[in-house]
Amino acid sequence: MERTVFYLLVVFLLMPEPSSLQETEPHGTSQDPWSELKQLRELVQQQAAALSEIKEKLVNMENKNTAQAGELLAVKSELQTAEKQSSYWMKVAFSAGLPSGYKGPFSTEITLIYTKVVTNVGGAYNPHTGVFTAPIKGVYYIRFTGAAYNTDNHNMGINMYKNSQLLLHLGESNRDGHLRHVSSGLVLELEAGDAVYLSPLKPTSPSLR
Repeated sequence: MERTVFYLLVVFLLMPEPSSLQETEPHGTSQDPWSELKQLRELVQQQAAALSEIKEKLVNMENKNTAQAGELLAVKSELQTAEKQSSYWMKVAFSAGLPSGYKGPFSTEITLIYTKVVTNVGGAYNPHTGVFTAPIKGVYYIRFTGAAYNTDNHNMGINMYKNSQLLLHLGESNRDGHLRHVSSGLVLELEAGDAVYLSPLKPTSPSLR
């Protein structure tokens, strides 16, 4: 009997007391699932707001880049225009004269065609029509000289036109039958495509040279 009691006592001592079992339970309390869901929803809303802000910034950046691209294209176009103008600068010049012999007198006002071309840099003067066409907008200096031999007591006259507008009339009275010269020039502000040409005064102009 004493041996059996001894084992019972040992088993009893190894078993924890009820109070100690309660102390070993976790002290943390489980969170309400609805509260967790609310927190998740608030987090999603915050992230959605942040994403919307990022999208707005991206749109603003795209608009800014588009505007800058447009400005860049405009600057590039202006640069190309300036380069084109500078390429013509100092490259528009011509010198031409009438062929040998006398021309006229003329019964109608015609365009004088200077077929004897010495220089025609830029190709703005047309030796087939006698017309100088401005290739670009700019300021041009155009000068001409004429000589006339009068045997019929006619006066000499030359008109300069821009398109159909009379710019200058230059004349010389000749009553002695000697060779007469006239010379003049104008500084003209021309638009691209403006045409300049000379015409003898009809019908009093003598033979021009």
